[in-house]
Amino acid sequence: MNLNLLQQFDDLPDSALVSINTLSAYLERGVSTIWRDIKTDPAFPRPIRLSARCTRFSVGAVRIYLSQKAESSATGAA
Repeated sequence: MNLNLLQQFDDLPDSALVSINTLSAYLERGVSTIWRDIKTDPAFPRPIRLSARCTRFSVGAVRIYLSQKAESSATGAA
């Protein structure tokens, strides 16, 4: 994982793609938990498969997801 990228996550453009390890560190959640969220939470950002062994996540999609979670938390929705 690129710690510099993690520190500058907020400066990345929405079009940037990050690895699951970077996403895991940013969200402070385990990689296996993220994969479980992908399977169980339809709102969770979908992975983008670039090749057989290369999966990335859109920074913009992550921001939208977190914003929606914050809004639903603020309004008391689950």
